[in-house]
Order: sequence, then C-alpha cells, then structure tokens
Amino acid sequence: MYRIIFLSVFLLIFTGLPVYQVLSGSDKEHAANLWDMMQKDDYRDTWKHYPGKGVLYKGAHPHGAFLTTYVNGPALKGLNAHDKELPYGSILIKENYKPDKTLAAITVMERVKGYNPDAGDWYWVKFSPKGDVMTKDVEMDGKKKTVTLAGKPKGCIGCHTASVAGIKYIMTPYPK
Repeated sequence: MYRIIFLSVFLLIFTGLPVYQVLSGSDKEHAANLWDMMQKDDYRDTWKHYPGKGVLYKGAHPHGAFLTTYVNGPALKGLNAHDKELPYGSILIKENYKPDKTLAAITVMERVKGYNPDAGDWYWVKFSPKGDVMTKDVEMDGKKKTVTLAGKPKGCIGCHTASVAGIKYIMTPYPK
C-alpha cells in the first residue's frame, strides 16, 4: 500500500502526470471515500474556485439559489487551458445554497477513467451538508422507488450531456 502511495505522489510531483483514481467497490463506497478525501484535503481552504466565479454566485435549479464551486488541480489546469474536455482525475465540488444562503447540498463530479464511457467517464454524487449520500424518490413503471444519488444518476447525466458551455459535461462556461 505504501508503495502505491509513494509512486502516486512521485508521479504527480516529479512528472506532472495526473494519477487517476480507479473506482473500486460500490458507488456508495466510492462516495464515502471521496467525502473523506475532500475533508482531508480541506478543499474549502486548499482548492481554487471555478475560474471567474467566487463565493455564493447566482445559481439555478437543480443546484440552488447560490453556488460556490471548487476545482482540484487537474480540473483547474484543464479549465485554464480552455480544454474542450477536462482531464481524468478532475474533481468539481459545487456547494448548493438555499435562498437564505444556508448550505443545502454538496454535489461532486469526478472524472474516473473507464467508469462510464457513455457519459464521459464522470462519476456524480450528491451529499448532504454532513456528508451523507442523498437519495431521491422517483416513480418508475408506476411504482415509487428511492434512488441513491451516487454514481450514474440519470438526472445528472441527462442534464450534463446537454451542456452548451463549451466543455463536455460541464454546465459553467469559461470565464470571459
């Protein structure tokens, strides 16, 4: 295990090559690992805001009245280069706020090589402010069903597939 960590850090620091995370276990397990990583990274203090966006910018449904979006290093590099598709290893964290500016949810996109080629290899998850994976009640075939909002949620994929921002699967355009 330590060899893998050492090799990953070495590759990232000395070669500049991104280290792709392989999705292991269930989507919900991956969500728990992702949440833990976000907390250990202290993303609010160490990650950058989405270029051209600040804290509590105006949002829209389904995310919230106000948003704050953080990006990790690979995502920032791709956005600054105006790539048409963000590199593997990119993570975007969007804090979703209510009109009274209280945190309602945290939605995350992570690009994982080979995870879901039909949707750009993006993994999506919606967390409560406390880090629990959220669920949604939907009606399917005339029956109510509770779906877990982690992995390949149809709503996320359907909306993000229709992106016209100039970056595949990303809804926020490049800064002007």
